[in-house]
Amino acid sequence: MSAVRARPARLEEAALLAEMANDLNEHVGIYGRPFTAERVRADGFGERAAFTPLVAELDGAVAGYAFFTLGYNTDIAARAMWLHDIFVKPSARGRGVGHALMAAVAAETVRLGGGSLEWAVHSANAGALEFYKRLGAVGGEARIMGVAGPRLRALAGL
Repeated sequence: MSAVRARPARLEEAALLAEMANDLNEHVGIYGRPFTAERVRADGFGERAAFTPLVAELDGAVAGYAFFTLGYNTDIAARAMWLHDIFVKPSARGRGVGHALMAAVAAETVRLGGGSLEWAVHSANAGALEFYKRLGAVGGEARIMGVAGPRLRALAGL
């Protein structure tokens, strides 16, 4: 059996993280490859990191990643972890990499006193939906909405 290990990402892996994040975007139909190594270094590392990056290694090679952020769940009045991204390289799928990443994020959630781990999933991503069901995840009726770019600036009155 192949050895899978989740661990904190390293700064020198920023280019690989950017590549995988862009691959995930393309997998779900978002094109343009907005991630760069510089963006990952600026937003994923250091005192002002906007997210925490993990990687999973399969037989010593990085095979997937997760980005997550500690927040708050007002439904249960408790800290909560928001999983922004999870991605496993196609060649490594079905080999425990995704499970290792999810287990590591869940462990970090519990370690930090979190009461829930939550994420969004594209409704057309059937493989991800099945994976999450196997983990015991349940879906809700809430929809993720937001504004970005010019709409964000307009809402801000800028």
